[in-house]
Amino acid sequence: ALLGGNMKESTRQLIIRAIVIEGGVLGIALIWTYFQAIPWWKTLTPTLRYICIGIGAGIVLLTLNYLAIEYGARYVSFFRTIKYLLEQDVSPLFRNLHLGLVTLIAILSGVIEETFFRGVLQSQFGLVLSSLFFGLAHIWKTTAIGYGIYAAVIGLYFGGLYEITGNLWVPIIAHILNNFVAIWYYMQSSISRSDQ
Repeated sequence: ALLGGNMKESTRQLIIRAIVIEGGVLGIALIWTYFQAIPWWKTLTPTLRYICIGIGAGIVLLTLNYLAIEYGARYVSFFRTIKYLLEQDVSPLFRNLHLGLVTLIAILSGVIEETFFRGVLQSQFGLVLSSLFFGLAHIWKTTAIGYGIYAAVIGLYFGGLYEITGNLWVPIIAHILNNFVAIWYYMQSSISRSDQ
């Protein structure tokens, strides 16, 4: 079972929080969709072309993130702050996860956040405002405002993919791939740091 008995309590709480938060976002998206008559589901055509574009876009984003965080942090204080936040606040959250839970979190966040921010908000408020809301949703404390700005730029990327292709699967797949690899990478980094 994903939430088995030998799972550490902190990991169990993280998973429950993720399910509750993402479930709440999905609930808001569905209610909003109903009252505003937003047919975002019509943009969910999973063709091989859109799946491949989503995978390619995810690889591009992962590459840019890696370069910005791992190399940009050496030269630019903004990226140094992002890297510090990821290492100190985000990585430890994922330390005790296994592959199944990483996959679950990546799928939940990719599907639900793209449905809400791109499928619903972007159709109502446009690319820029929906990306700003996406950035705001990624600020967990005042010192993480820079991370929120970074997330807003990524929101512009996801939203741009949606605008260009007209297919919600493209940003969903890019988001899932990005989150899966990033969570796995930072989980392994956190384990390595704690072993030192």
